Amino acid sequence: MTKNITFLTLLTLILCAACFSPVWLNLMLINGITFTLFALDKNFAINGRRRIPERWLLIYSLFFGWLGGLVAQQLFRHKTHKQPFKSLFFLTIFVDCVAVTLYLSRGALFH
Repeated sequence: MTKNITFLTLLTLILCAACFSPVWLNLMLINGITFTLFALDKNFAINGRRRIPERWLLIYSLFFGWLGGLVAQQLFRHKTHKQPFKSLFFLTIFVDCVAVTLYLSRGALFH
């Protein structure tokens, strides 16, 4: 329970910081956190400790941290073949790309 509260608190702080700092700084922060979560999860798996829930890895990936997750996946060979995680992870990348495209087009796609 306390781990969930910690993750929710961290996620809330990141979302609040997004309102007051440059976009590139937020992207670096969320990707660094996502990279660290994947690395920790791999370490926990090797040492037989309690793992980070997949939903948290996917949530951080969905909030534009997927690049850090993708780098960590390849660097540590972690969760590269596990289904349905792999499909859901690539879905987060697709959703983020669609969101950025819609934001940058500012509705031009629908006119």
